[in-house]
Amino acid sequence: MDGESTICRVLAPRAPLLIVNPFAGEGRALRLQPWLQQRLKLASPGARMLKTQAPGHARELALYAASGGHDRVIAVGGDGTIQEVVNGLMEAGAKISLGILPGGNGNDLARSLGIPHRADEALAMALGAATRRIDVLSAGRGAGSTASVRHFVAAGGIGFDAQVAAAMAGMRRRWRRGRLGYALSTLGELRRFHNREVRLTLETANGERQIERRVLFVAFANGMYYGGGMQICPQALVADGWFDLCVVGDISRLEAVRQLPGIYRGRHVNHPAVEFERATSARLEGEPGTLAHLDGEPFGALPLEIELQHLALSVAAPPPTPDEPIV
Repeated sequence: MDGESTICRVLAPRAPLLIVNPFAGEGRALRLQPWLQQRLKLASPGARMLKTQAPGHARELALYAASGGHDRVIAVGGDGTIQEVVNGLMEAGAKISLGILPGGNGNDLARSLGIPHRADEALAMALGAATRRIDVLSAGRGAGSTASVRHFVAAGGIGFDAQVAAAMAGMRRRWRRGRLGYALSTLGELRRFHNREVRLTLETANGERQIERRVLFVAFANGMYYGGGMQICPQALVADGWFDLCVVGDISRLEAVRQLPGIYRGRHVNHPAVEFERATSARLEGEPGTLAHLDGEPFGALPLEIELQHLALSVAAPPPTPDEPIV
């Protein structure tokens, strides 16, 4: 689209800013900090590392990174940390690039981009010269002075998965925020959750389309992964100018328990209650109290507006795979 290439070649950053979320990955990002300090001594003199102090702090640090002389922001944490950094960069006009050192539990954007999980390999890439451009999604609720807009780059959802995200966000004990906590939350919320009536208004390649039905959940994805490695939208690409939606219909609790494990391998694609669509924008409406999440972070309730900004952000990442269109 627009004849613009996703591949960029720039000089390696002279003054990268590493933003470390000490709470990401049950402390994994924090444990990397001493090693990162040693590695930064070998990097450019302008390299700097800061630790976040509270939710929203990563956004503030990224927002003012360029004005502080930095030419790349490297997020050390999970998808929630990356989301905060992306919001800061986008609010600042996306003038500098993003680097990623996966340090969370899910790391779904890193998976979709093919960024290595090993810290040394990921840091080398984050500090490297090669970048590519990716699409950025924005979600909005409300209007006027009460409007709330947030950018995100991995995936989001409404319905059951957002209910689980809300339950996870309320957990205070660290051991309950890992995979065990996710499994416990999923089972607990499944007992309480009832499927929701929703209406989706999508701008697709064939024009506007409406979907009205009762659903377990609806996921919308920029890349194929969400929820810590689930291949929720196996055909989703981070730079094709579209986001993919997976609509899981009115299935029972028992059927949900049977099907959820298969999502990690994309086995849900042929289920008769599952439908896929691709769009550039969407309005999601539904029953009062139907929750939403973005990259696993709660984002209120419906209604919700989603927009895609094509190739809006530069990221230090491997080049597109051979089957990914260069647009």
